[in-house]
Amino acid sequence: METETSQKIPLPKKPKGAVPIFLWWLKKLFWLGGRTICPRCEKGRMFESYFKVHKRCPECKVVLQPHAGDELGVIALGYFMTLAPSMVGLVLAYFYTDWSPLQLLLFFFFLMTAILIGFYRNIKGIWIGFVFLLTGLRKRL
Repeated sequence: METETSQKIPLPKKPKGAVPIFLWWLKKLFWLGGRTICPRCEKGRMFESYFKVHKRCPECKVVLQPHAGDELGVIALGYFMTLAPSMVGLVLAYFYTDWSPLQLLLFFFFLMTAILIGFYRNIKGIWIGFVFLLTGLRKRL
């Protein structure tokens, strides 16, 4: 008798060639990761609530966060994804508005905080996709 965890789920095939592999990477990172879909089976949902990731994919049972300390990567990714747009916006707002520098800094601080909280799931999904592409979501390599 086969249990739910021992069933073999057919996984999508990895393409051959440089351009198809690059496009496959982009799909895994941004299309699936950004939509919080498991990068391995391309079916399971990563999150059980807004901030809580499933321990295992509901479909293929892969461990979604096999490494301790993955939060640091999510923080770094979120920082780098918001740093450039916020700096450009801050400089443009400084020259094209009548706001004081303190008002601008406070406005952009709260705006970037809201964006980071709002897109946390997507950033976390992209990070899990990145870890999948590097390790296959395995603890031991």
